[in-house]
Amino acid sequence: MEKVSERVAQLLQCMNERIYGKEQVVALALLSAVAGESVFLLGPPGVAKSMVARRLKLAFAEGTSFEYLMSRFSTPDELFGPVSISKLKERDVYERITEGYLPDATVAFLDEIWKAGPAIQNALLTILNEKTFRNGRDVLQVPLKGLIAASNELPSQGQGLDALWDRFLIRLWVEGIEDAGDFDRMISSTDDSDPTVPCGLAISSEEYSRWRKEAARVRIDYVVLDVIHSIREQIEDYNHKLQNDDSADEPLYVSDRRWKKAVNMLRTSAFLNGSEAVRLSDCMLLTHCLWSSVAQIDLVRDMVEKAIQKSAGGYLLNTDNIASEIRSLKEELGSDASLRESEDPGLQLIDSYYYQVDKTRMPGRLLLFASDYYALTEASKMFYLHKDKYKTQCFILKKYDVSMRTKVAQNKLYSLRKGSRSVFINDYEYPLVCVPGCLPLPAIVPSRADDIGERFRQVGAMLDRAESGCDGWAGGEEDYCSRHLFLDARQRKAMLGMLSSHQSGIARWRNELNELKHAYRKENEEYPTEGPEGNLFG
Repeated sequence: MEKVSERVAQLLQCMNERIYGKEQVVALALLSAVAGESVFLLGPPGVAKSMVARRLKLAFAEGTSFEYLMSRFSTPDELFGPVSISKLKERDVYERITEGYLPDATVAFLDEIWKAGPAIQNALLTILNEKTFRNGRDVLQVPLKGLIAASNELPSQGQGLDALWDRFLIRLWVEGIEDAGDFDRMISSTDDSDPTVPCGLAISSEEYSRWRKEAARVRIDYVVLDVIHSIREQIEDYNHKLQNDDSADEPLYVSDRRWKKAVNMLRTSAFLNGSEAVRLSDCMLLTHCLWSSVAQIDLVRDMVEKAIQKSAGGYLLNTDNIASEIRSLKEELGSDASLRESEDPGLQLIDSYYYQVDKTRMPGRLLLFASDYYALTEASKMFYLHKDKYKTQCFILKKYDVSMRTKVAQNKLYSLRKGSRSVFINDYEYPLVCVPGCLPLPAIVPSRADDIGERFRQVGAMLDRAESGCDGWAGGEEDYCSRHLFLDARQRKAMLGMLSSHQSGIARWRNELNELKHAYRKENEEYPTEGPEGNLFG
């Protein structure tokens, strides 16, 4: 398969010679042809839609092409060939001369496709569905490998075009050249000839048949099915919302046939990219298969990317469960801590506002606002020592702000952090005065029956597996995405961004788990019953 991907990469390089800004359109046309599907190009005139078909012809050995600009007055003779007058006269057989017409072509380009009349539509449906053309009494197998249709408008509602519209699996919005450098090269170029594809690169009929069979054997893992299920759920939710809001917007409709053909296209993409299984990067191509109006293009793109992100995190890496477990741990520990210390009735409230810091060996009382105490965390905060002029032998620790630097001496600044019915002052722990006979703080009891330490170990093991899986999967997917033959720069960037977000998310959860473990250990440490000697207050 690796050799196939290298060959297709070289083939696309030849096909895209002197192509400016339409490289992905050519690549997707080739993918569609190998998958046995058709492409619809929507866009204004003069944006090289017909050139795509001419370049696609080069991909096939001894390939021939047929181009036709449809009008309301087009007849089947102009597409499928004129009726043979001699056979009609001599043998009374109604048979067309198909040589040089669509039934004889390897690649066909039909411009203004929606102007086709019912007779042309019916014949096209048979060709697209069965790759056959009924010519008189005979049913011919057509050599058609790729049909590209184009228009500057979408099919009108109520005109009987739904069946034909559904046969175009890949739908692309084609605009003018956006990159200034590409535009300059295009208008400066004087060579409008088609490039030459070496014989060894062009796909023979035998190879085409073999590739189709080998692509059908490409594996579909459950994660890909999970992506599709997620997209279908989003489509259903979107349509229900439109219905509930009485919106005039067109609902999203994807037929079962289209889903089946889309999966076949994903298999073909994986095969041509050298993979034995469809990857999440291949699923990005679903963006081109599910919209029915221009207004839905961005909507479908968001749905596809959200589904890939969700499936990678939920099914491949199990990050949804990790996030849920960490949230659960955080809530349990947080609720336990709040039960133990939020407005702790065991702490003695002084003058309705303060807690007293004990065992400081200061000549008088050292007070701290109760509200400031509850605002403390494990991170140090700066306070300054204030002598209360209304209370004899009383000092108050107040919050320090840098705006006070000219008013507060540096030797009166102290760092404070919260303890368990205690406060750390310059990293020395001092108990707070408690109500006589108060009950001790209750021990932390996990809300689940199992030991909290075991919970930490379980979540840690889940993170270990996710990290290992992410390192292996993300690295392989990143390489696969970077060299993907059919994704454009925006799709690659979006996919690589998803991979990066999963890696950073796992690292973030690891940090959160470590912080929770640290906080849990600190919460359960016993603080000294006696104040330290030889400190700033001694």
